[in-house]
Amino acid sequence: MCAFDYDVLEDRIECPLEMHAVSSPVLDALGGCLSKFLDCVHPEDRSEVQRAFHEAITLGAELHVDARVVVGSAQRTGWLLLDAASERDQAGRAVRLCGVARDNTSRKEGQAVRHAQAHGERLRALGEMASGIAHDLNQSLALITGYGDMARQELSLEEPDLHRVREMVEITARAALEGGHALRNLLTFVRKQEQLAEVERVDVAELLQDVARLTAPRWRDAPQVEGRPIALEIDAEPGLAVSGSPAALREAITNLVFNAVDALPNGGFICLSARRKRDRVLIEVRDDGTGIPRDVLPHVFDPFFTTKGERGTGLGLPQVLSIVERHRGTIDVDSDAFGTTFQLSLPACDTSLKRPALLGLDRPLTQPTRSIRVLVVEDEEQLAKMATLVLSQRGHHAVMTTSGEEAVALLEEDPGFDLVISDLGLGPGRNGWELADIVRRRWPSTRFVLVTGWGAAINPVEARARGVHQVIAKPYRIAELRQVADEVAATVGNE
Repeated sequence: MCAFDYDVLEDRIECPLEMHAVSSPVLDALGGCLSKFLDCVHPEDRSEVQRAFHEAITLGAELHVDARVVVGSAQRTGWLLLDAASERDQAGRAVRLCGVARDNTSRKEGQAVRHAQAHGERLRALGEMASGIAHDLNQSLALITGYGDMARQELSLEEPDLHRVREMVEITARAALEGGHALRNLLTFVRKQEQLAEVERVDVAELLQDVARLTAPRWRDAPQVEGRPIALEIDAEPGLAVSGSPAALREAITNLVFNAVDALPNGGFICLSARRKRDRVLIEVRDDGTGIPRDVLPHVFDPFFTTKGERGTGLGLPQVLSIVERHRGTIDVDSDAFGTTFQLSLPACDTSLKRPALLGLDRPLTQPTRSIRVLVVEDEEQLAKMATLVLSQRGHHAVMTTSGEEAVALLEEDPGFDLVISDLGLGPGRNGWELADIVRRRWPSTRFVLVTGWGAAINPVEARARGVHQVIAKPYRIAELRQVADEVAATVGNE
């Protein structure tokens, strides 16, 4: 770090070498006139640096620059941090900028390394969770195919037992929805959770069940093969809820379960428990493993601190701490030779927070006030037929098409559609986002709903900004389509 002085009238930057705390080619870039310095600034950052100097000189703003500079014969890229204030004459004109300069390269490179390691940690967790989801999805598919075949056989009889058929159909529908729910968990984990913009009411018992299911390959399958069986138990008081991000909380508890598994080299027991204590919800992850040494315990939440050697990044528990603190909570750890307990303390949920329905069926199904015209855009023809049949049975006039281009052509021929329900992926042509943008610009009074298997990974705020009024995640229940169409029917003509 060193002091620097920019004489505005003489156009001269001085950064005396004797003022350098350490020798740095990055700081050497400050010598000479402003244009010479700007020539050293990375082309992508140059306009921003020029703007910062211009505002400091003409408007009196404080100078703050954090930019890349290209220095030396090897054209090495470093980071330079400048902070300065302006001195002005009696007429208010800037005569000089005085401040400090810092070689910020090491800090920036460290940030990049930490970001890469954190990304690797998330990918590792994602791989573990994907294995669990594949297992559960296969279970759901086995139920669907098995009961589907049984229902078809029953219906082929001269006198089928309709009660049995109804039970079989209900089981297949429930299996499909549970499989979709597992995939949604994975997709919400993929979404960035650094900011908790969407606060939901989170059922703690369901949260722990999700974590147990997603981490099953790690605590159940792999240890069983290795001959070190692990049992996992859930003990949660009913009705407990917190407010926040389900995906972020799921990620935090998943990390704790992974740590518990690592602490059970010979197998053992893990318990996920939850109870209420006054206005707090206490969630515990307890194992009967090897425990954490007393000298290590104070450092478990320190970034990059790990006892796992090359297998660990030292970022799992710091990430857990960050998530808990963003939820206005605390985390404590207690460990001895008989095991370890991590306890999360979170504010109990405000009952005024409504929990979004997984299937969008919390609200009563309203009767349509009028029939509306709906355009269904779906490249899977059978799904398109199903959606149009559902809407037609409800009394709406539904038309189907299988591509974005055909949808635009239909809207141009007849702009009287009140609602467009579209998939996201529509084959090689326009996708759902592009179609939504066209509808928003050319037919702004037409509502646009996106129905997609990627629904859980889509930010609703971003979707609305792109012309999508609502996102429905596949698999869905037919009542959801009816609900959407009925709500549009209730507003058409009243806006």
